[in-house]
Amino acid sequence: MTRKILLFSMFDDEFGPMPAFYLPADENEELIMNLAVQSLTASFFGDYSKEHKGKAIMALTTVDLAMFIYFFVIPSSKARGGTRPAAISILVDKNDENLLYINSTYLENRIKQVLPALRSEDPSTSTVELMRLFQDIKKIDQQVGPLQPDKLSVKSILEMIREENLAKLLQCLICNTPVVIVGKDNKSIVTICHSLSALIPHKILIIEAVTPETQKIPAFDILVIEEAEMKKRLEMFQPLLELPLLYMDDGKFLNFRGDFIFAETLLKKTRKMKIDSEIITFIRISILKMIKKAEQLAELLAKTEGKIDLDILLEKLDLKRKYFELVLQLLGEKRVELQKKIETKESRLKKFLSS
Repeated sequence: MTRKILLFSMFDDEFGPMPAFYLPADENEELIMNLAVQSLTASFFGDYSKEHKGKAIMALTTVDLAMFIYFFVIPSSKARGGTRPAAISILVDKNDENLLYINSTYLENRIKQVLPALRSEDPSTSTVELMRLFQDIKKIDQQVGPLQPDKLSVKSILEMIREENLAKLLQCLICNTPVVIVGKDNKSIVTICHSLSALIPHKILIIEAVTPETQKIPAFDILVIEEAEMKKRLEMFQPLLELPLLYMDDGKFLNFRGDFIFAETLLKKTRKMKIDSEIITFIRISILKMIKKAEQLAELLAKTEGKIDLDILLEKLDLKRKYFELVLQLLGEKRVELQKKIETKESRLKKFLSS
């Protein structure tokens, strides 16, 4: 497998071209600094006042690497001219330079999905997106032929899955709850699932399709089962019947627990959006904000001695009460212990009446 490096560079008014983020984290710092300089110098030709964007592929013979660059500008009130030149560079071994040419369109489209997060004021948002991008980049030499962008738009998926069911499915994926999808055509379902992965910013989905040769249930986020296969080997699938279960063809969604207000609200807000990239960006950023609020909640509760009122928590998190259940679910295994520290008006009333 070829060596791969991801580098996000930005122009600093005081220091010039600088690396803002890179993976792997143990790469040589001098190399990374030189790559940052080359990325921005080659992209902006030394004129950092220009507001332009584009891509390029270049060979770096002195370090035996080839580099794909996508350059752009980031609005910044603190920067001279109100913008900051930036670039994302993807590097592979010089001998594997053809990988960059074969996957040029994919890499450009994939980077464009990350740009809204890089322009966000929340640094944790951009970090998560760049880490996810690196995971995708690591796979480019594992494909038979060039990688392609997601094939189905969100609008297309909404035409294939009822909005309520899609909201439930999205909620499961956000909260890391495994979900089973049963249908007559595995190939179509897998296509839909892979397309949905563009909406999930905090993880790479593990999508498994069961075939007649499957001997045991694999680890998965989404398990796709052909209906005839499930009926034929019902005993094998018995342990899955308590999980959230979507029957694609008749529209039944069984065993869904909790609410799906957050995901449902996201989908409703996208109805008037016409461009798919706008929909994907909106959903991804909204999910990342909720993940951030879950992290803040965990930190607040961990520091709290005794109990803290729910209304105070909501105010500190700047969170609507209807989304609090989602934030609790995002706490994962910490939820049970940390939730004991939350006090509500109802719990105070019960405590008073019992005394």
